[in-house]
Amino acid sequence: MRTSRNAPDHLATIGESLGELASDAAADVRHGVELGSGLVAGVAARLGDVAAETLTDVRRDLAARIEPERPSRRGWWLLAGGIAAAVAVALWAILSRRPQQVEDEPVRAVPHAVPSDGGSASGGGDASDGAVPSAATRNGHSSD
Repeated sequence: MRTSRNAPDHLATIGESLGELASDAAADVRHGVELGSGLVAGVAARLGDVAAETLTDVRRDLAARIEPERPSRRGWWLLAGGIAAAVAVALWAILSRRPQQVEDEPVRAVPHAVPSDGGSASGGGDASDGAVPSAATRNGHSSD
């Protein structure tokens, strides 16, 4: 029975080999877990970035649907120009109806037509006595 005498030595050698293998396996598992956790951490970080970008895009899309974009600045200037034009037209209409200032000029008498009999219509007298100037003369126009 030779094997029985050397059995403890063989078992010890096998135990040492198994211990080394277990140690190597544990180191490989730890290394794999570290690599895997690094990969998982990288994927999780990238997934977080993609989720943040997607959520930002969705939020902007929702905001655009709820509240449309503001009108462009060009529309604002057109509106301001229209208001300025309306004010100018209103001022023109008001100022064009104001009575014009008339300078005080002496009123010139307009000679009346002399009747065919040579005398005046009032029975002889000066044509300028009691003469009423015409409307054109009163407004500053001459009938010449």
